[in-house]
Amino acid sequence: MLPGDHLSAIRAFMQASRSSSFSEAAERLGLSTSTVGKSVSRLEGRLGVRLFQRSTRHLALTEEGRVFLDGCERAVAELAAAEAALASRMADPAGRLRVSLPELLGRRIAGPSLIALAADYPKLELDIAFTNRLVDLVEENIDLCVRVGELAGGGDLMVRKLGVQRLTVCGAPDYLTKHGTPSRPAELVAHHCVTQSRGPAAETWRFAESGKTKHITVRSALSIADHALMADAACRGHGLVQLPGWIVDDAIAEGRLVPVLEAFAPVPLPIYALWPHRLGTTPRVRIAVDALVDRFRDF
Repeated sequence: MLPGDHLSAIRAFMQASRSSSFSEAAERLGLSTSTVGKSVSRLEGRLGVRLFQRSTRHLALTEEGRVFLDGCERAVAELAAAEAALASRMADPAGRLRVSLPELLGRRIAGPSLIALAADYPKLELDIAFTNRLVDLVEENIDLCVRVGELAGGGDLMVRKLGVQRLTVCGAPDYLTKHGTPSRPAELVAHHCVTQSRGPAAETWRFAESGKTKHITVRSALSIADHALMADAACRGHGLVQLPGWIVDDAIAEGRLVPVLEAFAPVPLPIYALWPHRLGTTPRVRIAVDALVDRFRDF
């Protein structure tokens, strides 16, 4: 890297070359004539050549000066091109964007919204992966992820809330006929339930009751890692299930599942977009987050 005084001297040399005068160059640069002259002299000393033929009235480039000026002008042109390329990149989202999404939510809801960006921004290279595990964005070189549920801590991440995921408790008509319909959350302990296979926390369902959050530990008849399969198991009568409304709404509309405990709303789960601080508000991240916000606004 060139020291600052060396760059200042090159700037003075280039302006003097254009002006053929130290005094005019000094006026354009807002410096004194002696400062410009000394800067050029130091540059000549550093390079070991004379860049100008000097007279009392005129400056003329030497052959070495013309060669050096050509090189400086090429360097300035390359810097201008690099700046223009960056400005274009900032205005027009481009480059690879690695995204991690929850499996079912990603495939059905978030993923299609992001894929639609590809048509609008052809320079954007989307790389979308689906997983329900908690990914480490920094360690795994992921640019953006969507997480459902309360955050344990953002760390060195930027966070934006996208919305909430409404939950519904429901069961198959045959199951409810055989085992009865619970009228209060506390009655769930007497029922078979289909839960997520994510440890003990998955067997605790939260409800809003009398202005407070009530935690109910349910009895797991089946523990499944996939939301769609959980819904299918509930439709087959294996027990009650607590799932996002968008997963079970069709089955409820078709009569294959019946909602229960509607007076006791399950506590909804927040949905967040997270990305590393190093990416800040780069265009490719910004347009992806904006697309997700639009998709989840009325979710």
